[in-house]
Amino acid sequence: AGQVNPYFISFKGGKFSAVAGTSAACPVAAGIIAQVNDARLAAGKTSMGWLQPFLYSADASSYNDVTSGTTNGGYTGGFTATEGWDPATGFGSINFSAFKEAALSY
Repeated sequence: AGQVNPYFISFKGGKFSAVAGTSAACPVAAGIIAQVNDARLAAGKTSMGWLQPFLYSADASSYNDVTSGTTNGGYTGGFTATEGWDPATGFGSINFSAFKEAALSY
């Protein structure tokens, strides 16, 4: 198996373990979108719903561009992170403040 750089610690069954990749990123992204939807509802707007149009139209400042690393996970091939959108990291990680402001004006 490839090397993993875990960035979350979980506690299950009385033991700590490391979590990384989509197993960690997807719940975080879902939580961020939930917070953005909460802010939109508080502002009298609707929830985001289908996100694709917004994600691709949001200003670049809404994301922290990841420009180094690969997704090969120790296997062959994979994708390399580059400046701007790339198949390794997409647009990068969400810059919550800028992302929320863009969503509130969307």
